[in-house]
Amino acid sequence: MTRVRQIAAAALVPLLALLSGCSGVPSSLTAQVPTAGQIEQGEQIGVDPEDQFIRVIAREPRPGMTSQEVVQGFLDASASFDGDHAVAREYLTPEASAEWDTDAGVAVYEGAPALTELGSAVVMTAPQSGAISRNGRYTVKGPSAEIRESFVMTKEGTEWRIAQLPQGLLLSQSDVDRAFRSFAVYFFNPTFETLVPDPRMVPVIGPGLATTLVRRLVAGPNEWLLPAVRTGFPAGVRLNIDAVPIESGVARVDLTANARQADDDTRQAISQQIVWTLRQLPEVQAIEITAAGQPLLVPGAPSPQPRDSWPAVDPNGLPAGAAGYATRPEGVVRLIPDGVRPVPGGAGTGEVTLTDIAIGLDSQLVAGIDPEGAVWQARLFEDAPMIRIREPGSPTSVAFDRASSVWVVDADEGLVSVSGDGTSVPITVSGLSKRTTLIGASPSRDGTRALLVIRRGPRTGVLLARIIRTAGSSSRIRVDQPIRIESRLEEVVDAAWSGADSVSVLGSESAGTLQVFDVDLARGSTSSNGSPEAPLSVGAAPGLPTLVGAADGLVYEFSSGLWSERVRGSAPTYPG
Repeated sequence: MTRVRQIAAAALVPLLALLSGCSGVPSSLTAQVPTAGQIEQGEQIGVDPEDQFIRVIAREPRPGMTSQEVVQGFLDASASFDGDHAVAREYLTPEASAEWDTDAGVAVYEGAPALTELGSAVVMTAPQSGAISRNGRYTVKGPSAEIRESFVMTKEGTEWRIAQLPQGLLLSQSDVDRAFRSFAVYFFNPTFETLVPDPRMVPVIGPGLATTLVRRLVAGPNEWLLPAVRTGFPAGVRLNIDAVPIESGVARVDLTANARQADDDTRQAISQQIVWTLRQLPEVQAIEITAAGQPLLVPGAPSPQPRDSWPAVDPNGLPAGAAGYATRPEGVVRLIPDGVRPVPGGAGTGEVTLTDIAIGLDSQLVAGIDPEGAVWQARLFEDAPMIRIREPGSPTSVAFDRASSVWVVDADEGLVSVSGDGTSVPITVSGLSKRTTLIGASPSRDGTRALLVIRRGPRTGVLLARIIRTAGSSSRIRVDQPIRIESRLEEVVDAAWSGADSVSVLGSESAGTLQVFDVDLARGSTSSNGSPEAPLSVGAAPGLPTLVGAADGLVYEFSSGLWSERVRGSAPTYPG
C-alpha cells in the first residue's frame, strides 16, 4: 500500500497546538504525528453522520521510485480530490499535468491493478466494474469487462515521471465508494404528472453539492434517459450566478433573466424540479428561486419554498394507503394489518382462478393470468365482473403501466400492451442480443423505464430499458437500449420496483440459493436480504415491506431484517 494513513486532521491540529503550548504538560503527552506504523483510518469530524466520509491523504513521490511504483503511486493519489488532484499531478511531467482532464469521466476497477513494463510504458490492467461519465452517470460493466491503459514514462533528472496518460480518472471501487455520493436530479415523465430521478455520482470534495446538482439539473437529462423524460426548463435558461449558496438553511438559486418569460405552468415545473433536487441535502430547509436577482413568482408557492413542497409530484409515485395483494384459489386478497380482505368484485370471489396478478397504480384495477393462459381484468368495485381481455396463450408475466393498460409478455408473441376492451398492440423491444428471450417486463411507476427479465442460454438476468412513447394518432410504445443494473447475479427469477431508483431482485450469485437483493440503480450496488425457503416471486414498493411468494403456498414479509410468514397465498404484488 502506498496510500498513507487517514487522520481526523480537524481535531488533531488544535490538540497538538494546545499541548505544545502548555509548559506544564509532561513530555510523554506532547505527542508528535507518527511517521511509521499501522495504517489507520478515521472519520471526518464535523459533518452529518449520514454523510461521513474518509478523506484520502495522498503520498507524494519518493526519490528512487521505479516506473511501476510511480504509476501505482499516481493511481493511489488520484483518489484524493484535494487541490484538483494536486498530489497525483506530482507524478506527471508538467506537460502531462496540463493536458490531464480529470473531469473526463471515471473508469472504476475491482481489486489491485496489475502493472507491467512494456518498453517505455507501464501497462495497467484490472477488471472493470463500472464507469462514471463526465455528467456523473454511473454505468455497470459486465463480468468480463477489463481496463487496459498505458502510461508512457520519461526520466526527469534521475526520477521517473508519467509523460502520457489516459484522460479522466482510474479509481478502484473502494475509492469510488469513499469519494462519491449518489444524488438524483429530477425531470418529468412525458405527461408532467410525476418526477423521474436521474441518478448522478458526485464527488464529496469539490464544488458545493447544491451548486453541482443545480448545474446538472439545468444541463438536462443524461443521454440515455433523455428520450423518455421532459424538463420544465426552457431552452437557454441557466444559472445566472454559477453558485447555489446556502444561508441559514435557505438555498438560493438565481436563474438567468429569461426564466421570467416562462408561463405559470413552466415556472411551477421549474420550481418542482429544483425543490426536489435540493431537498436531498439535509442542510437545505427551504429554497429561494430568483431570475437575475428578482423573485421568480410561482403560483401557489411562497418564497422561499419549504423543502417539503410539491408532494403531488413525488417520484415514488405510490398513492397514500397503498397495500400489498396476493392471489388464492378463492380469489384475490388485499393485505391489511390484521390479515387479509377479499377485494371487491369478481376478482375477490374466485370467479376466475388467477395464478399471477398485477394491480393498477390507483388500486382500482386488477389483471391476472389463469391456469389456461388467458388474461383477465376487473375493476375493484362491488359487483364488477371479471372480463377476459386476452385468449389463452403462453403468457409469462403481467403488469400494469401508468396508462392503465396491461403489459403481457407472451412466449410466442413477445411483449404486447392490452387495453381494457381487449385490443392488443405490440410493443417493440430493441437492443436485446441474439438468442435472448424476454420472460418478464415491469414498467416503472412513472412510466419512463422498464425492468426486463431475460433468458440467454441457461442463464437469466435483469436489465433496465427506457420507454419511448410516440404521441399522435399512431401512438406506439418502444422499449429500447436495455442496460445492466448489476454484475453479480447469475440467475434472476423475478424483479420489482422498490422505489423510483431502486429494485428488488429475486436471484442468486453463482450456484448459490435464491435470495432477495436490493439493487441501487444509481451505482449498480447490490445487497442481500436473504429469503424464505424456496422463493418463487417478489413484490416491492417504496416504504413498504418486501413480499415473497414461496413454494409452500405462503407469502412472507421482510421487516426489521427478518422474514416472517404473512398470509396464505401466492404472487404477492403492490400497485404499479
